[in-house]
Amino acid sequence: MSESKPIDDSQLLAHLQAEQRRLTEALALAERDRQLLGYEIHDDVVQDLTAAAMQLEGAGQQATFASPEGKESYTGGLRLLQEGIGKARRLIHGSVGVEIDSRGLVPALSRLVERFCSEQGLPVSALLEVFDVALPASVQHLLLRIAQEALFNVWKHGRASEVEVRLTNEDNKLVLIVADNGVGFDPAAVPPAHFGLEGIRTRARLLGAELVFDTAPSHGTKVVVRLPLPAV
Repeated sequence: MSESKPIDDSQLLAHLQAEQRRLTEALALAERDRQLLGYEIHDDVVQDLTAAAMQLEGAGQQATFASPEGKESYTGGLRLLQEGIGKARRLIHGSVGVEIDSRGLVPALSRLVERFCSEQGLPVSALLEVFDVALPASVQHLLLRIAQEALFNVWKHGRASEVEVRLTNEDNKLVLIVADNGVGFDPAAVPPAHFGLEGIRTRARLLGAELVFDTAPSHGTKVVVRLPLPAV
């Protein structure tokens, strides 16, 4: 009976590097699929709905309604359709994020903040006190997605007048904070299938990071992620 040979350090390192490459490629593919879905919704569904709204609006200008109530129903239905189109466009913009590139995590977070300011009208600022952090691309990608999900939740639910994205280094831990002064929520009352919060939890778990939702109704929300940094 033959004995299995122990794996030496070089083999272990090669194995870990291969696993990291596979994870990075899988994340890139998932992000590509996410963006393609957004583009498909925009190019097909939203454009078709927009064309339908324009046709209805034109028909309404020529129509003779039998009663004021009928005209009011038509006007209300057209308004709901137009509002739905606007919401779909904003959802698409909020779900398609920025990418990690050779410049690293901090510039990507800055671009994400700028995008939410300009495209979503979210009053968000950035305090990025970490300038040089050596992390695998997959780790940076997960942190960026956590920030994106947190900002998206603020935009959709928070009704905040102040939002801050902060990145600091505390006690050899990288700390990412997304804080707002909005309406807050009760974490215990959120359904398990809430995709935004579940996405943040899943990504933090993949990172091996500590995650805290510091929030309560009428007291704003602070999402805190603490990631131990590798020993130098």
